[in-house]
Amino acid sequence: MDILIIGCGTVGSAICSQLSKEGHNITVVDQDAVAMSELCNTYDVYGVDGNGASISVLRKAGADKAYLVIAVTASDEINMLCCSAARKLGAHHTIARVRNPEYYDFMQLMKSDMNLSLTINPELYAANEIYRMLRFPSAAKLETFCRGRVELAEFAISADSPFIGKTLFELRSELKMKFLVCCVLRGDKVIIPSGDYHIEEGDVLGVTVPEDHTRAFFKAAGIYRHKLKDIMIFGGSRVTYYLQELLKKSKFSSTVIEKNKEICRDLSAEFDCTVVCDNGAKQEVLLEEGIERTDALLALSDTDEENAIVSLYAKSVGVPKVITLINQMSYVDFFKSVGLDSVVSPKSATAGYILRYVRSKMNASGDEEIESLHKIMGEKAEAIEIIIKDEIEGLTGIPLKKLKPRRGVLIICIAHKDQIIIPTGDDVISSGDTVVLVSSNVKINSIKDIK
Repeated sequence: MDILIIGCGTVGSAICSQLSKEGHNITVVDQDAVAMSELCNTYDVYGVDGNGASISVLRKAGADKAYLVIAVTASDEINMLCCSAARKLGAHHTIARVRNPEYYDFMQLMKSDMNLSLTINPELYAANEIYRMLRFPSAAKLETFCRGRVELAEFAISADSPFIGKTLFELRSELKMKFLVCCVLRGDKVIIPSGDYHIEEGDVLGVTVPEDHTRAFFKAAGIYRHKLKDIMIFGGSRVTYYLQELLKKSKFSSTVIEKNKEICRDLSAEFDCTVVCDNGAKQEVLLEEGIERTDALLALSDTDEENAIVSLYAKSVGVPKVITLINQMSYVDFFKSVGLDSVVSPKSATAGYILRYVRSKMNASGDEEIESLHKIMGEKAEAIEIIIKDEIEGLTGIPLKKLKPRRGVLIICIAHKDQIIIPTGDDVISSGDTVVLVSSNVKINSIKDIK
């Protein structure tokens, strides 16, 4: 697929990294020749130096022949203009990054008139991910599927875990509830485990659980945490703004610490939260505002280094839940290695969202549709939700044990009508079902790729 990416910042780089691994023909455009050159050398893609809103630059970059144009510059307006011009030149599909909260309602109204196939908002995706973590603080990471009826939770096995030394067969026999350990991160290796897999300290488990069994499972795992109430937020970023919109409907009480006076005024005027205009990176400020008594600390400033420092301090004073926003993808593994397990990356969420769109377009059969795609286990595996629209020969109506999915692929859930099935070998996939699967080393464009 011929794909044109306009903007070589952190989001553009993340998208380029994912799509280049999947074999697409990629061209990147940016006015920063150095950044563009580095991206071209790193991922072996073609680069065009110039303004992506220029018709001549778009023609030179091949927008008239591109199947997909993705505009992710720092300017929402330029992104919308680039996409509109690219469609006029002949591009089949366009995606624009639009971050400004003031444009949200406008974009829903004008998307079709502007010939936009999709709009993406990394900060909004990050806020939704953080909100899920606040609702289920026991998990380091939580993704939902099947319209919220199924959850895939990640959590690390600590030294005092009751799961240590047990096989997955033994866990299922003892716990007597619906769940499936669908993947394990041991060191830097992702494992799709069999029933005789022994759990060890330090393992990060990915567990699929129906929504109504999640609390019981966390209690059995010895990591259940009571619901959070008081939240301290370091930084008044766009992620903070979108998160406050979500918190309007909840019972959380939040305090935002932000040093920019204008941002403080905007947050105070818009939301029912406590806003402290001060430098939250200072220990004395955090102590004065009660960090030792808060249920959760969210480090959501635009500076990764400050987020990491504040998060580590929060953990040192015993804050039960700490969530850290990281913008530079290269920092994620390092921050997790120093104990920051709940790390949120807007760029990662955006790349996953675009991958879902691209793979859906590649699968033109019409008998299925990729509903969602999430990177899990430290970006080393994928969880994919697929809607089966029609009967598929050689797949539907056949017991899973006879399908024999290829190595590195596991079907972890089937939503059949009103029933959530944690599958066994005797279960089948039917037309109308939603199937969730995990893949550790196989690119899944279609449900047919599992064989």
